[in-house]
Amino acid sequence: MRIIECHFEFTGFDDHLVKAGTSVYLWNLVRQFKAAGHETGAVTAAHGLLDVIAEKHFVTDLDWRFTDRIPVRLDPAEWPGFPETVTLDVAARAHRITVDGIDIVLLSGDLLDNHPDSLYPPRELKGHSLDFLKPLVFQVVAARYVRERIPAGTVVHLHEPFYHYLLPGLLAGHGLHVVSTVQTNMAVNTKVYGPEVRGVLESQGSDSSVADGLADPPLDAPLERAMRAFLPRTLLYQDYPERPGHDYITMLGLVVRSVAAMDFLSEGQLDHALTQAETPFEQLFQRLAVRRELRAREQLLVVGGCAIGDEWLDVRRDNEVRKRTLSGLGLDPRLPTIYHNARYSVQHKGQQELFKGVRRLLDHGGRCNVLFHCLAPRPPQDPDLTELAGNYPELVRIETGPMSNSEIKDWAVSSDFCVFPSKFEMDTFLMAMGEAMASGCVPVATAQRGMRHFRHSFDLDAPGATGLALPRSFRVDDPLLTEAVHTGLARMLDLWLRDPQRVAELRAQAVEAGRSFTWKAAAERFLAVFAACVAGTPPADAVPAGRELVRAAAATPVDTGHGSARRAQGGGVDVRWHAPHASRVELVPAVPDGEVTVLERDGKEFSGTAPEPAADHALAVLVTDADGRSAWSEVAVPASG
Repeated sequence: MRIIECHFEFTGFDDHLVKAGTSVYLWNLVRQFKAAGHETGAVTAAHGLLDVIAEKHFVTDLDWRFTDRIPVRLDPAEWPGFPETVTLDVAARAHRITVDGIDIVLLSGDLLDNHPDSLYPPRELKGHSLDFLKPLVFQVVAARYVRERIPAGTVVHLHEPFYHYLLPGLLAGHGLHVVSTVQTNMAVNTKVYGPEVRGVLESQGSDSSVADGLADPPLDAPLERAMRAFLPRTLLYQDYPERPGHDYITMLGLVVRSVAAMDFLSEGQLDHALTQAETPFEQLFQRLAVRRELRAREQLLVVGGCAIGDEWLDVRRDNEVRKRTLSGLGLDPRLPTIYHNARYSVQHKGQQELFKGVRRLLDHGGRCNVLFHCLAPRPPQDPDLTELAGNYPELVRIETGPMSNSEIKDWAVSSDFCVFPSKFEMDTFLMAMGEAMASGCVPVATAQRGMRHFRHSFDLDAPGATGLALPRSFRVDDPLLTEAVHTGLARMLDLWLRDPQRVAELRAQAVEAGRSFTWKAAAERFLAVFAACVAGTPPADAVPAGRELVRAAAATPVDTGHGSARRAQGGGVDVRWHAPHASRVELVPAVPDGEVTVLERDGKEFSGTAPEPAADHALAVLVTDADGRSAWSEVAVPASG
C-alpha cells in the first residue's frame, strides 16, 4: 500500500521541534509502516522552520505551487469588526526532506509560516486576528497538494478532527482512501460554523451538501435547559445558544460522513465517544446529531490503538538502580515511592486533587517518597505544589522543567506506585501511565474509560487487576477526588507494608499490561484497517474488538434514588433526597452560570435548600455514585400560594 500521513504538525523526526504528542505517535507509526514494506510518506506544514530543518536535513524544493483566493465566512458573533466574508490570498509551495527513508513534504508560504515557536496559533487570536485561520489554510493547501500529486488508491491518514474537519470533504471523489484518527477527547459535540464549511468546500469545487442536516434539534425541555446550563463546566459538552445565523454543525458528524474509517486510540475512548455512558452528559447526548451520525456508521469505527515507546519494553528494574536514584535525590530507598509524570495541567491531569490528596496523606502520618514531574514552560505559581514540597522536604521531589528519558526511566523504575488522577475523560490512552507500569509501578488512577485498557480496578482481587481505580471526576477542584487520592494511596501503602507479595503480583500484572502496547501491534491493526478500506470491505471487521464494543449492552443504569420538595418559609425550596449509594446530590438551575446547590448528607438521605426555580415547577437533580457514575432526575416543586 501507499500511505500518506497528513497532519498540521509532523515533527516527530526531531525531538526539539515537537509541540504535541501526536507528532511522536505519528513518527512511531510511519517507521513501522516503512519497516513492513509499505510506501510511506507525510504531508505537513513547514511552520516557518525550513531554515532550522535545513541545518540537519537536505531540503529539496519541489516543482509545485499553489495560489488561490479562499473565501472564509466568519460568524459575526465570534468575529466582531470583521466582514462577514474575508478573502485570504494564499500562495504556497512544497519542499521535501527524507528522514530514515521516509519522504516528508513541507508546505510553506503566507499563514503557513507564522508562529514558528508554537506552530499552533494561540486560541486567544480567535475573533481578533486572521492568523487564527492558519489550520484552515493548511487544510486547503494540503488538500490541493494531495489531489494533484498523490495517486488514486493511496491511503491518506488524518489526525485530530479539529485540524482536519474540512479535509475529508475536500478529498472526496478523488479516488483516495481517507482515514481519520480522533486523537483527543475534546467535547464530542464540538461544532464548526456551517457557512464557513460550505463556502470553503464550494470554492474548491467540492460537494458542500455533506454539511447539510447536521444541526442539533431544539433542547428546550426544563431538564434539558438545566443540563445545557451545567454541562459546560464538566468539559464534556459545549453549549451553542440559538441565535440568528447560528448554523453550527457537528464536527465529528461532518468528518465521519466523508471518510473510509474513523479511528480511536483505545476501546474506552471509542466507547466514551459513542455513549458518554455514566457521565452527566449521557442523557442529553442521546438527542444530538453527532450520536446519530456516529451510530449510523458503526462499520467505519475502529480502534487502531496507541503504544508506549519501544525503549520502555525491557526497562531494567533492580535495587541498585533504586538505591542510586533515590539516594542521589536525598531520599530513603527503604520507603515506598509514588510517582507522577505529566505536563502541568492541574484540571486535565487532576493535579490539584493529586497535590492536595498527597499532602493530606503525609499530614495524616503517611511515610513515602514522592516523585512528581509536572512539565511546565516556566515554574508554576501553585500554592498547593509549593506547600507540598516545602512542608515535606525530606520526602518530596518535584521537577517542573524538562527531564531526559534516562532520568524519567530512573524515577519510574525506582517507584512502587504511579498516580494518574486524570479528569474530564480527557486522556484517551495516556502513554506515561503505560510507561510507568512497564517499569513496574502499580497504578492508582481514575477509572476513565480512555484509560481502562490498563486494567486498574476498584476490586484489587479482580482477575488481571493491575492496580487501584479511583472514581471518575468531572469537576474543578473536586473534594471527592482529593479524598479518593488520599484514601487510595493510604490503602496501597498499607498493602505495601502488610502484604508485599500481593503488591508483587499486582506489579507483575502491571508490567505485563504496560508492555503489551507496542507500536508494531498498533501498526498491524492500522494496516488491517487500511487494507479493508482499499478493498472496500467494512473496516470494523478488520479489528473486531472495536465492533464488539460498539454493540455491547449498556451498563447498569445509575440508581438516582427519589425525593421530595416543599417551599421553604423563608423563601426557596427545601429538598430531601433518598439515595443510599450516592456520594453527591446536586440541585441544578436551568439558567447559565446559576448557583448549584450541593445537598448535605445525613446517612442515606441528602437535604438542603435551593433558590426557587424561575418558572418551572421542577428542579433538576444530578446524582453521583461513589464510583463516579452520574445520572439526572427531577423533583417536583409545589405551586406557590
